[in-house]
Amino acid sequence: MKELNKDEFKKSVLESQGIVLVDFSATWCGPCKMQAPVLEDLAKEVDYPIYSLDIDQEPEIAGKYNVNAVPSLMVFKDGSLKATMVGFQAKEVIEEKVSNIK
Repeated sequence: MKELNKDEFKKSVLESQGIVLVDFSATWCGPCKMQAPVLEDLAKEVDYPIYSLDIDQEPEIAGKYNVNAVPSLMVFKDGSLKATMVGFQAKEVIEEKVSNIK
């Protein structure tokens, strides 16, 4: 799972076509550490990219999307935010949320 910086976020998420999942997280966050292996496992099975963004490294992006709890998973389609999931999410919950957007 690739970690994005501000410039990569613009190119890889906002300017991309199709579905993109972004995990807004922090190194100090326990639930984020639990979420990461779920997302890494999911990334092997899906046809859309999954990225990570550290809210402490990129506070402007976190602020723009009103991230006030981590982990926050956001689903973008064609550069637009379509869904948000806050807190640890099971793989099945993420898959269902994304499949409702496609």
